Amino acid sequence: MSDALPVALIDTIRARLGDRARPGEPLARYTSFRIGGPADLLVLPDTADELAHVLATAAAFGVRLTLLGGGSNVLVGDGGMRGVVVKLGRGFSRVEWDTPTIRAGAGVQLGRLARAAVARGRAGLEYAEGIPGTVGGALFMNAGAYGGEVAHAVESVEGLGRDGVALDLAGHEVAFGYRRAALPNGFVVTAVRFRLRPDGTAGERMGAARARRVASQPHGRANAGSIFKNPNGDHAGRLIEVAGLKGARAGRARISERHANFILNEGGARAGDVKALMDVAQRVVWERSGVWLEPEVQLVGSW
Repeated sequence: MSDALPVALIDTIRARLGDRARPGEPLARYTSFRIGGPADLLVLPDTADELAHVLATAAAFGVRLTLLGGGSNVLVGDGGMRGVVVKLGRGFSRVEWDTPTIRAGAGVQLGRLARAAVARGRAGLEYAEGIPGTVGGALFMNAGAYGGEVAHAVESVEGLGRDGVALDLAGHEVAFGYRRAALPNGFVVTAVRFRLRPDGTAGERMGAARARRVASQPHGRANAGSIFKNPNGDHAGRLIEVAGLKGARAGRARISERHANFILNEGGARAGDVKALMDVAQRVVWERSGVWLEPEVQLVGSW
């Protein structure tokens, strides 16, 4: 796998990151689906300077660079991922509690941040308590649930351009849409500053959101969250259920009986199994309801 990359590139990055630069590293352990072939080179930078070094080196060698994030909303192909794959290390998991804003590193778990904010009597993220993934990934996907979304609380975004140069964006400079954020091409988010408001009732709303999530979503099996975006005026899960696909299987993957917009890894599922179920869902829903489901999960890598 790694022989697809210039040896000089690998040596240059390894000289800076040591064993946090890993040729041929399997990616299944880094995704919530527990699925994915090997990366040509996986790197885990701990600081903005290390990340800038990786970005600049990849750019200098003309090598593709992909940010993996928390791996919670992604399906990595069984053939793995070409080029350099970046997963932010522990240094990007710090939170600074200012007033009235908080600064969260891109590697911070969104649900953990939401719980910590509510514990401090701050509102604006309580809907996100059960959303998997990191702050950086949540920004990129404009993650949301139960009427709330990341875009509502973003004050500013810090990151690096594809050349490794620091770039800060005001929240209003980011064009948010449904499950997407328009960021500069090649931009890597390193931190997000949120503006939250004092509200002693945020815990009640978080509890209500948690109860809804526990009652309606599957637990105990690896998955990537919602597979398809909700079409206007409807819900993808309802359309898949009406199509009679709850419990449908392909290999070791299964459409959840509890919520049809979730595909579960029963242990040993391959990306091809999940993709086969996605294809069936799109086709049958189209035939039955005339709606083409658009994936919310990101399909990356080699298939």
